[in-house]
Amino acid sequence: MEKNEENSYDVAVIGAGCMGSACARHLAECYKGMKVCLIGPDEPTLPRSQSGRSVFAAYYDQGRITRRLDTDPVWSRIADRSISRYPYLQESTGIQYYSEVGSIIIGPKQDIIWGKIEKCAKDLQINYNRLNNKDLKSRFPYLHLADDYIGFYEANSAGYISPRGQVKAEIKAAMDNGCQLIRDIVYQVQRSQDGKFIITTESNRVISSQKIVVATGAFTLFKDIIPTDIRKKLAITCGTQTVVKLQVSEEELKDYTGMPCILHRNSSQQNGDWYLLPPILYPNGKYYIKIGHSKDFIREINTYEHVLEWFHGTGDIEAKNTLVDIINHFLPHFKPVSIESDCCAYTLTPHNHVMIGNIAEGMVLLTGGNGHAAKSADELGRIGALTIMNESWNYDISSEEFKLCLNSS
Repeated sequence: MEKNEENSYDVAVIGAGCMGSACARHLAECYKGMKVCLIGPDEPTLPRSQSGRSVFAAYYDQGRITRRLDTDPVWSRIADRSISRYPYLQESTGIQYYSEVGSIIIGPKQDIIWGKIEKCAKDLQINYNRLNNKDLKSRFPYLHLADDYIGFYEANSAGYISPRGQVKAEIKAAMDNGCQLIRDIVYQVQRSQDGKFIITTESNRVISSQKIVVATGAFTLFKDIIPTDIRKKLAITCGTQTVVKLQVSEEELKDYTGMPCILHRNSSQQNGDWYLLPPILYPNGKYYIKIGHSKDFIREINTYEHVLEWFHGTGDIEAKNTLVDIINHFLPHFKPVSIESDCCAYTLTPHNHVMIGNIAEGMVLLTGGNGHAAKSADELGRIGALTIMNESWNYDISSEEFKLCLNSS
């Protein structure tokens, strides 16, 4: 397309990651005849540090846990609605991204989380099996567990998704329903005198739109898209995530047949919250077990330069070493072929939910995954679509759960 060519749309979704692609899909499917575009770059083919990119996304991965059991009923409900649509999205696009291997939450039986999970499961009628210590050791003999451990096991509607595959499927479904995909990076958004949004991309392309959904993830605070006065007050932070991928040999793969995704919870222990995914085939043809941390190793990033520096690296070395120690303890017989770390960044919000709301007339913010959003992105994208298309809140979970939080100064 020629430089400076102007294209006019009814709704432009800025950010082609998990939530943005889902939002574009729901807009295109549910509002036929409306002109929708999705703007965002593809995953870089070069290493991030060599790509020359000014933005990156958190979906560059093959495995994220998906489950309904949770201590937070909002996340549980949104996950349930998203998971129920995985089969439709896979069938309609021909892109398989979900593996139903099950998910289990393990930890000391005296931990405070179990009551919260039980209440959430009862309220939402989620089926699961409560496993005592003997059951755990019998079903998962490769795990080294203390004698006071129990587990809540979801065999169905749980496992892992490939976020790469999910984004690809959402985009294909959106395009099949008329959405235009623009592989570019938004440089600036301004308002014209007639009220339209004028979007300028890094390639100097100009796009106009009546409405905008901003789903720019970790870069939300660092790009000139949201009005500056509001952006400076947004109570969101950019947080880091380090993961470790441990290559599984062909000989050991059989030892982990049927292994579910594992979430470890121990609220009284430092580094007591972590997650583990079973062997997953990556694009390089190798299988990896992946482990990641929860809140203990999240670091705040406060400048654009530091976000880029983080994405150019391979994560926090202290976090990597701790995660490797955890693997060595809980999978004592596992002998990885190789060990490598990687990283991403995401937005954190005060209420631990995604912020979804009108940030200016005709502009909706859809950001704040808090490290939980990949599995639930389809429903979160749908809420974003409903919000941009309705003058008032049009969803059965209170808008307070997704409210925009602004700092007083």
